[in-house]
Amino acid sequence: MNTQTHLLLATALFARPGRDNRLRNAAVITGALLPDAVIFVMFAWSKLIGAPESEVWSDWYFNPPWLTAIDWMNSLPLFGAILLIGWVMPRDAPGLNVLSSVLMLFVLAAITHLLGDLPLHVDDGHAHFVPFSEWRFVSPISYWDPRHYGNITSLLELALGMTLIVILWRRFAGRTVRALLALAVIAYAVPYVWFVLLGGHSDHFAALTQAASAA
Repeated sequence: MNTQTHLLLATALFARPGRDNRLRNAAVITGALLPDAVIFVMFAWSKLIGAPESEVWSDWYFNPPWLTAIDWMNSLPLFGAILLIGWVMPRDAPGLNVLSSVLMLFVLAAITHLLGDLPLHVDDGHAHFVPFSEWRFVSPISYWDPRHYGNITSLLELALGMTLIVILWRRFAGRTVRALLALAVIAYAVPYVWFVLLGGHSDHFAALTQAASAA
């Protein structure tokens, strides 16, 4: 799924209104975004040094060190270990109780992201079980590629995203949160226009074809 959908889904599942929940909500947001963080850093670095997008998506994305970093940020065993730490952490002191809660919400948001990605990548998925295995699930369904039902999946994701925005709009009355939710609507509109209506996947198709040929 797209990053904004991961963020909205985790927020709808785990975030709650109120000043007392700000730290916990920040943990949810951070956990939901972390698995994609390396990809954003990679893309920003490519723009900074002027690397062509075809190189980014056909070479960088599929090879170390970027591939290694992306896989570790999408590792179920890693986040499972952190979840276990949060679960067994002593909670007798108020500070430790809050730390345990924050840590577990952070991990649950990240795992929600990973489970949302796992069934929706065809040939660009992650090794979700590092360090124990570099196996990658090859799904028949892509969240973006129209060659693998991406045109249908993207519409379903759009519907899910709009539903989550409505849920969160009703839950949170703060102006800042609602302004961010309004921006989320734009975050869905721009990719839809570019990729679906204007055929912006052409460069990505070429990159994946090149990567497959090299393999």
